[in-house]
Amino acid sequence: MTLLFALACSTDPNAPPVVHYDLDACTDCGMLVSDPAYASAIVTKDGKTLAFDDPGCLFHYMVTKTPDVRGMWFHDGTADRWLRESEVGFVSGANSPMGSGLKPAPVATPGALSVGAASSQALSK
Repeated sequence: MTLLFALACSTDPNAPPVVHYDLDACTDCGMLVSDPAYASAIVTKDGKTLAFDDPGCLFHYMVTKTPDVRGMWFHDGTADRWLRESEVGFVSGANSPMGSGLKPAPVATPGALSVGAASSQALSK
């Protein structure tokens, strides 16, 4: 019975994170995560989801806190789906919640910045 309960409560380590818009606070800046077009999340190796209201907040947190990360996810607001770190690019010049100017988009989007280039851009502000 205990094994059955443990299996029922376990989460898929490859599943996208669950972020509760207008309820979850950004792990970095403390503002509510309200706009799905800019939401991002880290899932730690112990399965905890850390939500962010702007990709720049996630990049700042990664550098300042160095969490033990299982995966990074970015929400594609255009298609209403989560993109893994390997699937995401960033459109520069967007009016993002905390001013990073980065909007997640599929990596194949023309002119999209890589995760590394987007992180460098956000951290240089």
